[in-house]
Amino acid sequence: MIQLPKTEKQVLPGDEVAQAEEYIAGEGTYEDKDGRVYSSAMGILEVDQNEKIVKVVPNNPPIVLVEGDTVIANVTDVKPAMVICMIVSQEKKRRAVSSENLAAIHVSKIASSYVEDARDLVRPGDLIRGSVIQALPSVQLTTSGPHFGVLRALCPSCREPLDMKGEKLYCERCERTETRKITDDYRDFEI
Repeated sequence: MIQLPKTEKQVLPGDEVAQAEEYIAGEGTYEDKDGRVYSSAMGILEVDQNEKIVKVVPNNPPIVLVEGDTVIANVTDVKPAMVICMIVSQEKKRRAVSSENLAAIHVSKIASSYVEDARDLVRPGDLIRGSVIQALPSVQLTTSGPHFGVLRALCPSCREPLDMKGEKLYCERCERTETRKITDDYRDFEI
């Protein structure tokens, strides 16, 4: 029989952590046909003596988006009423998002002021920062607010990065001016 620790300890997948006759297999564990409970993940073993449950809390849990999270995303398509993007990461976390990574921004959620056509402020290829306003059943974002919007934009003609010039974006090479809903830290950010 396994002696359960009084304090938390690190376990690996396949480590026997308890007997099913004494403890219920919780999150991150499973019970085999012989009544032994094993870890199914690498992490910290937690034993709830009151409820008689053992569970393993992963060291590096998957990133699952919830309402209020800030994400970085690449714009893949823009329609007059909708922006479609692929979420790259949750802001300041270097791991990929393990939940749904396709997101939409309705035209009414691009800016705090009225926007008639999403294509006026966002273009395919733009890198944006958005806030999750809905995580299920599909991810919905908003870029309303000064810290949200386009972080990096490329010239639609030559694909060079656009620089900020006043309130607009400018391509030195093409001498082209573009309008975007830009962030307060355009091109000066960390993912």
